[in-house]
Amino acid sequence: MVIKKHDKRYWIILEITRNFLRSYIQFKSIYEKYKSNALKFDDLDKFVTDKDPTLPLFNLKESCHMLFRHQGEENCRDEEKLLDLAVGSIFHEAMKIRECLYQLEVYRPRYTQIRNRLGTSEYERGLLQGFEKIGIRAERRLAESMAEAKRLFQYTLKQLADLLPGYRDNSVLMRFLLQNKDLLQRAFGKRKGMKVIAEIFPGGLDEAYEVEGKGYLESEHYDLAAEFFYQALKYRPHDRGLKGLYLYSRGMDGYYRNRYNESLRSFHKLLPVANGLKEEKGYLGKVEEVCRKIGREYLEDKKKKMAHLALQLADRVRRFSMKG
Repeated sequence: MVIKKHDKRYWIILEITRNFLRSYIQFKSIYEKYKSNALKFDDLDKFVTDKDPTLPLFNLKESCHMLFRHQGEENCRDEEKLLDLAVGSIFHEAMKIRECLYQLEVYRPRYTQIRNRLGTSEYERGLLQGFEKIGIRAERRLAESMAEAKRLFQYTLKQLADLLPGYRDNSVLMRFLLQNKDLLQRAFGKRKGMKVIAEIFPGGLDEAYEVEGKGYLESEHYDLAAEFFYQALKYRPHDRGLKGLYLYSRGMDGYYRNRYNESLRSFHKLLPVANGLKEEKGYLGKVEEVCRKIGREYLEDKKKKMAHLALQLADRVRRFSMKG
């Protein structure tokens, strides 16, 4: 499949959003360990490095640079350029924290041990005093970089909240956010997270789920369509049209997964709310066609009772369609 230029940008923005949220959540855990004097170098080794592209923070830095810097700043808004600068600064502060922890956790115990055994020659005293100063500076820099990283993360989190509504036309990002609301809530807090979501989807989450569900339905991703319609129904449980779309999606998904009994059950429940389906989409025609195919397959397998139920359901759908 050929990826259009704007489609690639959509995916990169999704990666930036996801990796920032994950990095911020991870940093919050690191900061709590630091405040309780439990932070270890291994914690930072899993958080930041300049070599491992699988870590969210490294990936975040690279994605921001590629999209907002190297591909031409003229195509970016100032807010996006600022995001790139903020992310780059966060990365470098994190690397400083990593280096300070290495000094304190690896070097300091070793020169302390040596100091207790060595004599007092002039050059030994000079080296040990130098290491003592390095340790003191490392403690100070660690505190400064932790505070600066926390401040940068918090301000950038607020900036991301302001940027997200401007990406409403980014369908892959919107679908990701709807499927991962918990990620927003873990980063922003439950109440603030829901406020951010409400600003992204001013029509309400039910409308957002419905729109994305219809998008998946048009591309015949029936399992995902059913999932989104199910979420929308939590907000509008009495919406017959929405329920019809959900049952249609479930029925079609069951058919393509060869779960014929599940498919027939969904289509049977669909009939009472079938008025909610738009006939111009041809959904009921597809339901009838699928029911007849299932019926013929059951006949080939000598499952006459199930075949009768499937073909009977197909006839009912046909009569309903003709009345409509």
